[in-house]
Amino acid sequence: MSPGEPLVQVRGLVKEFPIDHGVMLRRNLGAVRAVDGIEFDVCAGETFGIVGESGSGKSTTARLIARLIDPTAGEVRFDGQDITALRGSRLKQVRRELQMVFQDPYSSLNPRRTIGSIVAEPLSIHHRVESDRAARRRAVAELLETVGLNPEHYNRYPHEFSGGQRQRIGIARALALRPKLLIADEPVSALDVSIQAQVLNLLRELQRRFGLTMVFISHDLSVVRHMCDRIAVMHDGRIVELATNEQLYAAPRDPYTRELLAAVPDARRVRERTIPA
Repeated sequence: MSPGEPLVQVRGLVKEFPIDHGVMLRRNLGAVRAVDGIEFDVCAGETFGIVGESGSGKSTTARLIARLIDPTAGEVRFDGQDITALRGSRLKQVRRELQMVFQDPYSSLNPRRTIGSIVAEPLSIHHRVESDRAARRRAVAELLETVGLNPEHYNRYPHEFSGGQRQRIGIARALALRPKLLIADEPVSALDVSIQAQVLNLLRELQRRFGLTMVFISHDLSVVRHMCDRIAVMHDGRIVELATNEQLYAAPRDPYTRELLAAVPDARRVRERTIPA
């Protein structure tokens, strides 16, 4: 696919979650519409940002694109194919090309497995490496080096690593199948500020190296500004504004977008208050 052509096309996407009264009664009280008829394209090679407050529907949108949950209505097309209703082996085939990095780098890793087996799991499931242990270990070692980790840590467990290192493990696992699309759902929000820049720079370097297309989810407008080419602003399950990076920050059109931008601290004024003359 050529750069600039749509890799992901979202049309009329809706996700409702039913409201039940109690565990035993199971009386249906309606539904909460977490995603409400959104539409956008993600072009090959770009980083497409989705930003909004907690509860705006951005993470639900990410899971719908990744087919981790099923939509109530609408369509998601990936590389020209409607993946909304795919099941079984056909969905498994699509997932080789579409991977996700989750927000919490600890809960997304199995604490009972070594990082070597965690990173190797996609290779085994999709039969992308020879069955012998030495070949699998070489492939995992290369992935760990790619994300800045020591291959000698192959037999260590997730709890032996820092938050930033655990997120690198998650990124290595997502890269194992060399996907076309990487969905990063709040990938640095659970990390210390000092580590966030390292992980963001790693994602940008990996995007250049492997020609990745990225959907980047965040509530932090400064992070989105650093990472994304185009940005969709979500509020109450809807996209209220979609613009290029330059357009959004120079001349936001929607009142909600202007409120979000007004809440971002001015870095220059903060420095003036905190750094003595």
